[in-house]
Amino acid sequence: MLKRLLAPSFIDSALNPLEKNLYKIILGVCLFVTITYSLTLLFQQQFIVRYILMILVTYLVSYIAVFLLKKGYSKISAYFYILSLLFFILVFALTGGGIKGHGIQFLPILALFAGLTIGRKEIWIFGVFVSFCSFSLIIASHYDLLIVKEPIKNSDFVNWVYSTTCIFLLCFVEYMSVGSLNKALAEAKEELILRKKSEEKYRQIFESFQDVYYQTDMEGKILLITPSIKDHTGYDVTEVIGKNVNEFYFDPKKREAFLPEIQVNGKVQNYEIDFKTKDGNVIKAIISSKILYDESGKPKIIEGTIHDVTQRKNAEEMLKLKNEKLTEVAFLQSHIVRRPVANVLGILHLMNKDNPADPLNLALIPKLEQVSKDLDEVIKQIVEKTNEIEGMN
Repeated sequence: MLKRLLAPSFIDSALNPLEKNLYKIILGVCLFVTITYSLTLLFQQQFIVRYILMILVTYLVSYIAVFLLKKGYSKISAYFYILSLLFFILVFALTGGGIKGHGIQFLPILALFAGLTIGRKEIWIFGVFVSFCSFSLIIASHYDLLIVKEPIKNSDFVNWVYSTTCIFLLCFVEYMSVGSLNKALAEAKEELILRKKSEEKYRQIFESFQDVYYQTDMEGKILLITPSIKDHTGYDVTEVIGKNVNEFYFDPKKREAFLPEIQVNGKVQNYEIDFKTKDGNVIKAIISSKILYDESGKPKIIEGTIHDVTQRKNAEEMLKLKNEKLTEVAFLQSHIVRRPVANVLGILHLMNKDNPADPLNLALIPKLEQVSKDLDEVIKQIVEKTNEIEGMN
């Protein structure tokens, strides 16, 4: 049976702390009962049947408790084992001297076992119950209901065996308790270290955030904001926390339009807004925000991100201006340039190329000169527009 209790498949299984405590208690009780009653038999051989029966009952109860643990009924196993040991002690106390019997010494230790396996709250109920059960032995003794009125063969050696057993059991319980406490402290310390690492990692992510993350209450008071706010607006975090966001809107009316939308939908995506910087400039941004609710479903916080699109907007404006300039250049080239060129071609067609001294040629030369000046002026305009475009790069 001891081999069954020590089955490797059970020892290697994943156990929670209460299950491990119960399993150690089962093995410890089996060991101490075997040693105690074996030593006692050296001086009380006339009670061999009684002590062998005690050992067998202990092993049987232990085996059933281990079986329940294997099936996953840890709580039932704990209650069954502790109550069985209580019943076991009381029955043999009734037949071995009542409250004066040796076995009754194990009741306080049994209460300690219960505290390690059943739970902190239940132990008080169990303690009251155990005290009541032991008090029943006094009643039984008073009304002569005990089979043996005095302890069985009360000898110094037997007393020493039981006292020593109780001492070692107490040491065993203390060892388990301190072990559990040390493990709990180690786990708490490890959890604290992991939490600090997690907080440090979160802080690094928070501080390295390129966009601006913020939280406000429902009235707009800024509760939290990332340090990246300084890169975009010039304000330090301490200059922003506690203030209302309206103070930083370039146009406060945009805030008035923002609130109804987020209150109705619970969130807002890519809402365009202009913010004032510390030096009086304006940055263009888009906001994506949502409402966080408390446990009762009441709106509690608005959180979101602010993405600075000033450079993008400026680039778009610059591209728009370039397109306008290119359109003007194209118009000059396709329409304005063609007129003086057509005039030049027309004048050249009228000129008498066979007789350069023809008076008509002399009359056309001033007109040709004027058309050339008009063409030169158009070319100058094209060059100016082209230079303006290059200056935008």
